[in-house]
Amino acid sequence: MHSQSMHRLGSLLATVMLAVSACTPSTPDASAGSATNATPAARWDVSRIDTLLRLGREDQAGREALAQAATAHDTVTLFATLRADSGRTRWLRAAVARDGWPARSTAGDSAQQAAWLILQHSPDTAWQAAMLPDLERLASSGDLPTPDVALLTDRILVHRGQPQRYGSQFDMADGRLVPESVADLAGLDARRASVGLPPMAEYVRMLAEQTKLPVVWPPRR
Repeated sequence: MHSQSMHRLGSLLATVMLAVSACTPSTPDASAGSATNATPAARWDVSRIDTLLRLGREDQAGREALAQAATAHDTVTLFATLRADSGRTRWLRAAVARDGWPARSTAGDSAQQAAWLILQHSPDTAWQAAMLPDLERLASSGDLPTPDVALLTDRILVHRGQPQRYGSQFDMADGRLVPESVADLAGLDARRASVGLPPMAEYVRMLAEQTKLPVVWPPRR
């Protein structure tokens, strides 16, 4: 149980750092709560957006402690993070069922980024997979950043025990970040470029700078 818990802790740590480094910074949208079109997602209002932004900040604040927790084999912090993730997931699932996904056009960039972070870090892997087609449609219309969809795709594939597509998922082992299996390594940078992600060499450099941990790349065969 202890080794499984620490594996999960390393995965949580790597994922949040990668999520921060891989995505284009969001620009706050002062008019986020004023959307009035007739689609279900237009029902997002200022109070719910404020709650979502707060939950997004809590998601990130909680993960700042994971780097130290992983080094110290701190399962207490791990389980506290998982409980908090579950609570944020329940709130967002209910909000999406009622109002639709908080996309750029209906909630603003900052709110959609907060929602994506909650979804990406959710322990509800079935919900992640169920939401992916909707997020792909939003990205195709420019209502969601394509890098977000790419990272969620990798997350789902890794959960299923399949090779990831964009090289975004790492695990922590022996104090180092180690990549999960990657499909078609030769075509990786081309796939990353197609969804707006930086070349893998740059990505690895940013990851090492942010986490202050050694990063294993390329994957060891």
